[in-house]
Amino acid sequence: MVLLNAFYDSVNKNSGPTLMWFFTILLTVELIYVMVKYLGSEDHK
Repeated sequence: MVLLNAFYDSVNKNSGPTLMWFFTILLTVELIYVMVKYLGSEDHK
């Protein structure tokens, strides 16, 4: 809850940290997706 409050305060004050958090979360989701897609499949050719 404290993290969410800090995030909303950062949104209200300036957009720099907000964009940094957005792209960090997006990159993490993409990395997890790629790892599940390529390392999760057992049929390597």
